[in-house]
Amino acid sequence: MKSALLMLLALALAALVATAPRLMHRPDARAQGAEPISGKLIVSVSESDVSLLTGDSLTFTSEIVNNDSEITPSLVANLNFVSINNDVYVDPEDWSPDRTVIVDPIPPGSSSTQSWTVNPVLRGEIGVYVAVLPRTDVAAAGPLAASSPIHLSVGERRSLNPGGVLPAVLGVPAFLALAFAGMLLARRPR
Repeated sequence: MKSALLMLLALALAALVATAPRLMHRPDARAQGAEPISGKLIVSVSESDVSLLTGDSLTFTSEIVNNDSEITPSLVANLNFVSINNDVYVDPEDWSPDRTVIVDPIPPGSSSTQSWTVNPVLRGEIGVYVAVLPRTDVAAAGPLAASSPIHLSVGERRSLNPGGVLPAVLGVPAFLALAFAGMLLARRPR
């Protein structure tokens, strides 16, 4: 009985060892013939900590450096936003109209610079970073390359005349009141 139990245990262990590589298999870019770009590219940004008010604008640059001995494929650089304290919803299209840039292949030891504009619309603590991945065969690219985040501290701008509408808000009713008063005076018997 003991030997049968040991034999069954040995067979189960052998089956487990035989299937372990398949169970633990995770797609690896190297196995698919592509090297991950994260070790080849260095992505940096020109700012690190910025304080703004809603309605202000921030323009900064990112630089992608090819640290490899071969030319890169065509790349996609994308501007991304993260609410640091999860206290503000960040809709990327509201914060930056142009968030994706196609980057031509970069020769070894060379770099490419991109310019980005951020228009904060809500107050809060926001992380802004640039992520880069190859334009083709994204699934085989492995980890993407990303910059360090820019920490944006956005305060709220309070204005008596938001958007320059105060003259219209005050002027139109005043004009209508004067016109109405003029009509009443014109109809008044003499």
